Amino acid sequence: MRVSFVETMRGSLTDERGATTPVEFTLHVEAPSTRAFLFDGRCAARGVVKAPPFAPEAPCEGEVVISRLPPSIGYRLQVRAVDGALLTLSGVKRVAVTRVLGTMTTLPVELTDEQGRQRAHGVMTFDLRDLLPFLATFSPLAKRPRALVDAARVAARRRALLEPTP
Repeated sequence: MRVSFVETMRGSLTDERGATTPVEFTLHVEAPSTRAFLFDGRCAARGVVKAPPFAPEAPCEGEVVISRLPPSIGYRLQVRAVDGALLTLSGVKRVAVTRVLGTMTTLPVELTDEQGRQRAHGVMTFDLRDLLPFLATFSPLAKRPRALVDAARVAARRRALLEPTP
């Protein structure tokens, strides 16, 4: 049996010039099995990243790693930028037992290019108003939430095809 959930996080990125822009991702995260989820913590992630001007709305793929010791949740997502570069949005939630709520909902992130050069950095948060919808998706093989995220990915790809290339 597989374990899956859908998560949305929002925040802002600051580029090398100091300009701040919004960033958001919605991910369908899925472990290959309950055993892998419990013991390995590695999960595949697919979804949509919105990070203008880098990637106004684009499909992304990567992984989420949930670790018990030390308690953390790592994100590594790859997205194709408007200029064609392959960008990586990565960050780690370091869970502190004394501040579980704050550390489970805050993700410091950086956006790097293929050479590892930082294009932007920032902080994303999980909105607690999304907690009930999030919990509703956290189930073995949740098909409907995955379909919603897949539909968003298709829509993002369609928009990318329709937009003129610079």
